[in-house]
Amino acid sequence: MNGPLRLQPLNTATFSNYCEIGEQAYREHYLHLWPEKDPSPYLKSSFTTAVLKNEVSDPATFHFIIRNKQEGIGIAKLVRNKGFKEFPDTNSILLEKIYLLQRFTGKGCGTQVLEQLETYAKGLGMRYIWLATMKKGEALKFYQKLGYSIRGEQILPFENARPEEKGMYILAKEVFTAVP
Repeated sequence: MNGPLRLQPLNTATFSNYCEIGEQAYREHYLHLWPEKDPSPYLKSSFTTAVLKNEVSDPATFHFIIRNKQEGIGIAKLVRNKGFKEFPDTNSILLEKIYLLQRFTGKGCGTQVLEQLETYAKGLGMRYIWLATMKKGEALKFYQKLGYSIRGEQILPFENARPEEKGMYILAKEVFTAVP
């Protein structure tokens, strides 16, 4: 990694780059979730121009290409005013996607990106940032090390995914403390 990473907001000119990076990163990390290692149900719901056109029309949704200088090394997606249980919609933001290309994992990139996303959420006036992560794998430990705590459970919402891999935890972190 050379220098600080940056979050480039998605625009129509970068749709294909976002889709390519997102699909590659997803394939590098999550093929084990799918029978015959075919993640097409998820990819079709996340990484097509039609999906992105619809999502960017929502002012509460924020997509980013994660860049190391000019190179795209990952993607992220936040959804504002999306709550979970004890976190009200009005001051919570969902980190729906954060995928880094395999060669950039374990090098501090994830930590740097999460810090930037948390700062972004705080700038929007959000008190909590939350996400869902697989129960199995290294991601859970990574998020916990950065101050995220388990707040619930859910199941991966794709019926085609392997049943034994569907378990997920809901994690959350307070990024902005309200003044009493």
